[in-house]
Amino acid sequence: MIEQWIERALPQPDRGQVPPFQDARSARDWLKLLPLINVPVAHAELTEAISQLNHSDLPALDALKIIEQFRETVHILQEGMQEKLIGKPVPLTPAEQETWFAIYSMWLHLEHAYALAWRAACSGEQTVAEYLPLLAERTLYYTNQAMACQVQIYRRPPARDWQQLFAFYQLARAQHIDKLKARDSLIQISGVSTPEAMFLHALLFAAANPYQYSHKQQLWLHKRLEILATRSTLAPKAEGLPGRPPLLINLAEPGVPLRADGRGEADELSIDTLSLAQVLSKRIKLLRMGEMPEKIGLGSELGPQAAEELLRELYRAWCDHPLERQLPRRPTDRYLEAGLQLKNLHLWLAAGHFAPPPQAEQQMSSAELMQIRMFGQTSARLAPVAPLAPQTQQWQISNETAQGMCLRRPRDETQRLVLHQVLMIADGQQRLIGQIRWLAEQDGEQQLGLQLLPGTPHAASIRAQDAARFGQSDFTSVVMIDAVPALKSPASLLLPPGWFRQGRLLDYWDGQTMHRIRLVSLLQRGADFERVHFVGSGGL
Repeated sequence: MIEQWIERALPQPDRGQVPPFQDARSARDWLKLLPLINVPVAHAELTEAISQLNHSDLPALDALKIIEQFRETVHILQEGMQEKLIGKPVPLTPAEQETWFAIYSMWLHLEHAYALAWRAACSGEQTVAEYLPLLAERTLYYTNQAMACQVQIYRRPPARDWQQLFAFYQLARAQHIDKLKARDSLIQISGVSTPEAMFLHALLFAAANPYQYSHKQQLWLHKRLEILATRSTLAPKAEGLPGRPPLLINLAEPGVPLRADGRGEADELSIDTLSLAQVLSKRIKLLRMGEMPEKIGLGSELGPQAAEELLRELYRAWCDHPLERQLPRRPTDRYLEAGLQLKNLHLWLAAGHFAPPPQAEQQMSSAELMQIRMFGQTSARLAPVAPLAPQTQQWQISNETAQGMCLRRPRDETQRLVLHQVLMIADGQQRLIGQIRWLAEQDGEQQLGLQLLPGTPHAASIRAQDAARFGQSDFTSVVMIDAVPALKSPASLLLPPGWFRQGRLLDYWDGQTMHRIRLVSLLQRGADFERVHFVGSGGL
């Protein structure tokens, strides 16, 4: 049985190339000369060296020693490369895709290196046989990294990646090393882990629905799971919160763990979510009492409030999510038009029934003043400007609830998306507006979850009256959303980022009448908008 798992999980050696190093000492000397100040060059050279090592005839123990020496440098370079992708919309540009693929390839090379050493240990090489728990832990560690690397660009790992992850774990389980500890200097606080903890790491990361998190939040979660995964276990009948069954997997069906009642099958294992709930709730309480995140093992990347909000999300996803949704999803296959960006949405809403705001004849726009300063004249009024047409795309609805919907369409590289971006849809004659709650890509198809905002959107124009914008007569195109008293949702404006300041006075044009309004509070901040509550402030 073990032989079958070895053949299924571990790669066949492909030897024959000349090793890039004679031994671990020469590799260490080479590493000292690597130009770490130039991250892309150093990254490419190290990737090539590891690739050659994986296809060389160097003894397994020497190869293992070299890879262990390289680990810390690899992670430093990987972080340097990942910084180039933080906050980038998807799909990536060709240059960004090349950077991402370099990062992804490095993780795969490391997974392959440890898997080869694991196979050598299974084949009877006594020099590495004593390191079996370490080899299993490291192999699963880098399988985790490779899968998380795909999630970081909002791409769902394909089925073959899940099959590989489950195969590695089942081999470790068959060899009875899944719960044995291995030292790992890259894991903070404890410095040790197990193959099972690495497997749980991948399962919990996927169960957290990471497609709703920013790149920074994903990296934070991935780092915290190095410890959180050690606080749980896998068992045929693990514990969950009262009335909430634990997360369940079936070893014969690799994939994301689900919350479901088990069918009693031999291949079923459940995750101890009761222990996770205790760990998470303790840290949430400490954060509310004023404890700093770094003091309780949560790192310094997120502030106390952001860390608490993320822990509460994880508590709901892992421990307290009900079997049935309060708002059930209704499957559908309707198509609709959708648009992005505030100015574009204003054009869409204004088409045919929105008069532009009036301007005094003696006033000139800032663009006209700039032309006079640069060229001594202005041509802005010499020729009428043709009205712009709004840009929309067609999406298909996968399912919907009263508060949102899941949309999908073939991958489109001309329209890039980011989390929490404003998006408006036309469902028949009805216009609905919301923000992108999560993003994912699978099998060449873009998918997103749209969280709807209550109220009907309308075109509007505003102009600031404070000293900071003194002398500017230009109006800015925005979107106004009606109040919905039944949902206690006030009338609000969707403004460009940076516009909100409490008490700020604005001229507000609704297409027919000019009003004076005052900004009251910031209700929501998205990637490309601020949703602001406003009230009237007397006549002009």
